[in-house]
Amino acid sequence: MQKQRSDLRRIAIVAAATAVFMWVLLYAPTPYVVYEPGIAVPVKPMLTVEAGDELGEGDFMLTAVKLTEPNLLHAISAMMNSNKEVHPKRTVLRGYTQEQYAQRQRVIMQGSQNNAIEAAYRSAGLSYESKALGIVVADVSAQAAAGSAAFHTGDLLLGIQGEKPSKSIQELLESLQRMSGNKTFSFETERNGQRMQVVLPADRFVSVNSNEQLMDALGIRSITEIYGLEPANRNNRITITAGDIGGPSAGLVFALQALDLLTEGDLSGGSRIAATGTITVDGKVGAIGGIKQKIVVASEAGAQLFLVPADNFEEAEAKAQALGASIKVVSVSSLEEALEQIEMFHAGTD
Repeated sequence: MQKQRSDLRRIAIVAAATAVFMWVLLYAPTPYVVYEPGIAVPVKPMLTVEAGDELGEGDFMLTAVKLTEPNLLHAISAMMNSNKEVHPKRTVLRGYTQEQYAQRQRVIMQGSQNNAIEAAYRSAGLSYESKALGIVVADVSAQAAAGSAAFHTGDLLLGIQGEKPSKSIQELLESLQRMSGNKTFSFETERNGQRMQVVLPADRFVSVNSNEQLMDALGIRSITEIYGLEPANRNNRITITAGDIGGPSAGLVFALQALDLLTEGDLSGGSRIAATGTITVDGKVGAIGGIKQKIVVASEAGAQLFLVPADNFEEAEAKAQALGASIKVVSVSSLEEALEQIEMFHAGTD
């Protein structure tokens, strides 16, 4: 009887230990995130023009990385997979939840789309006007993100109650400096399509003397101006609808597709051309993250040419060679250089 009880106790301990081990392996949260190959898709369906050139037979392709919060088993397997990268969660999400992080990426994408369209107008030599649409909260502090923040990333700041709407960030900050520390006041905001008020107590702004201190008191890391572009010829008006894709790295590919719509001929030359990189209004192309994962998905999607920022070129080319991919990877630092590389690729193909 004693031996039977001892055996049963041993079995119970082993079963409990196994259950704990499996929970840690499969369900326990880890302090990591994983960058995985995501998607490579044509941007044709995402861009429209009022009345422009017909779409060509080729494709300009957007590449995106998938970000996951892994269990321990997934994290271990990702560390041994050359197509994936494991990073500390704190350095990527910075205290945000996945949803808060995604919302911030969507705000950044808005600015990237405007830059891409403006760069395309400039490259095509088309006249346009820039019109301010509002000021948006681009990022809140990590402490605010973790608690019940007054402001959320993506909030459209319509104005301070009783004041005229600010036309620029500088105007808004000057208005706040005049009011801070004197009385309770409220912001008119738009969040997820609904108008609401954010009430802020006066004591929050005691001893606030600079714009940086003011932003800290609001729990906001950065705000950005959202603007619209109105071409002189309304037929050249470009609209971008990217869905849930976020971040700034699609700037270059959006600019190329916009140019294809605004100019005669098939800019892609009938080829499948992937492109990644941030873009400024004057066409400068900047570095992005996740280049190895983007090489993987671009190659799998049949891209023949991949335009990558100069700062990402060495890593991108090394990854393409490691994969044994036939995709041609080229370095670009501007929209003009991207157009030159496309022309050279077509000449070489011909």
